[in-house]
Amino acid sequence: MFKNNRLIWLVILGLGLAVICLRSPIITTLTGAKPAEAVISLGEDLTPVQKDRVMEYFKDWTKGKTLHYISVSNEEERKYLEGVVDENLIGSRAISSAYCELLDEGNGIEVQTENINAITPFMYANALITAGIEDARVVVAAPVEVSGTAALTGIIKAFEEASGESLKEANKYIAHEEMAQTSDLGKRIGQDQAEILIYEVKKKVAAEDINDAEAIRKIIVETSADLNIKLSERDLDRIIELMQKIQKLDLSVGQLGSQMQSLERRLDEMQNRGEEALGWFKQLKGVWDNLLQGIKKLLGA
Repeated sequence: MFKNNRLIWLVILGLGLAVICLRSPIITTLTGAKPAEAVISLGEDLTPVQKDRVMEYFKDWTKGKTLHYISVSNEEERKYLEGVVDENLIGSRAISSAYCELLDEGNGIEVQTENINAITPFMYANALITAGIEDARVVVAAPVEVSGTAALTGIIKAFEEASGESLKEANKYIAHEEMAQTSDLGKRIGQDQAEILIYEVKKKVAAEDINDAEAIRKIIVETSADLNIKLSERDLDRIIELMQKIQKLDLSVGQLGSQMQSLERRLDEMQNRGEEALGWFKQLKGVWDNLLQGIKKLLGA
């Protein structure tokens, strides 16, 4: 009986360690290697409790990194957003925060969000490319649920601090306008439809180097038809005007594609890893259930 009990507890211990190993991140370090650096832009009006809540969310990315902290104010957010979005979306306080880490060339833009309900990661990434940002990991978080419109200012500021370079003001203004228009369009046709429409039109306009309003209109009409999207004349005119502004920035279609494809690839990889982990846990549960049944039999239950 003692041997049986000992065997049972050894099996339980082994399964428990397997679960711990699966759930715990594997962290490796290279002796003498320079620690990775990252910048966190915190909303100026965060309370101490709210700041702790935001930092708790960022902790999965900050481990082992040298961190630099900056703040972003509501006044800075207003500089880019007044006249572009509704006043209530700007608010009077800056609480959205952003984590920014530079990635190696070719990695593209990676975006994740927490408590952001109006701006999707894809919308942020598309606007960040317009702003002139490349190869960066961005995490946007707020202590409570917010639209996320004002967060773009903090993201850009964090990237400038991390890279040591100042982005062009024209790019930053138009990036805010692009993000706001995409989000607004999403209220009428759906977020998924809006983000892919703006991205596809933007890519085609850049590829064909078009600035003529009628030529852009044709691209929008054809693209929206392909996506089975119906646009109002007002939405059509606004997208044309936006694309003409973006085209003046001389964005590279190659840059646009590579940065966004990298984001899409990462999302697919994350989904696949989630499915694999789920399958592993199902197998583990089966083993665990069988083990418990064996224990009951040995104990005469």
